[in-house]
Amino acid sequence: MAPSAEQNRTQDPAGESRRTSIAPNAFYVPSPVVLLSTESEDGVVDVSAMSAVGVVCLDPPILAVGIKPRRHTYKNIRRTGAFVVNLPLQDGLEAADYTGTRSWRKEPEKLEKAGLVVDRLPESGLPYLPSCPISMACTLVGNLGRHELGLDVPPSHQVVLGRMTECSVDDAWLGEDEVRLEDMPILVYLNRVYASRGTNLGVQRFTDDPLKREAKMREYRSLGGREQ
Repeated sequence: MAPSAEQNRTQDPAGESRRTSIAPNAFYVPSPVVLLSTESEDGVVDVSAMSAVGVVCLDPPILAVGIKPRRHTYKNIRRTGAFVVNLPLQDGLEAADYTGTRSWRKEPEKLEKAGLVVDRLPESGLPYLPSCPISMACTLVGNLGRHELGLDVPPSHQVVLGRMTECSVDDAWLGEDEVRLEDMPILVYLNRVYASRGTNLGVQRFTDDPLKREAKMREYRSLGGREQ
């Protein structure tokens, strides 16, 4: 019999801290909420909210998204090799929850019910959501399942790797030469609860030399002479 949580609690020698061993749960890792827009081979668009998402490479920019293999979104990506990651704001919470909890097969009209409007990105022609301040088109470059991950059980999610090929930003969120991401009221997902991003606590390298920090931040954030 597995030990109970009470049996697994430990205390440090000073008696100041207590910790409890619990079952592993990926939902304890905070993550952003995104809306994935995809389309079928017949051009039918689907949008679904995802939270198992993150950056895995900066150059070239590669994103990883965990998707349940039974979802229509996953099948669209595997068949077309493309998807768009849209970043919603807090005022898009209802649409995010609706699209993330409804199946396209049961509710093919879920976009309309969620009040979402779809447009096409200028370069790739992929479907994106103008209501989201940032939309990132990605080309499928990898798919990680049971075999690739070396698992002894089927995983709940397949890991889709996409290389970002196009990025569209609402001009309202552009600074002089950077995207004002730190000002965006994005959505955060934690233990099946939606939350706001909170206050900004500092800039990366705030513990470093100020001049070095400023130079690095200009390098990190520069849009590289974007077209007006």
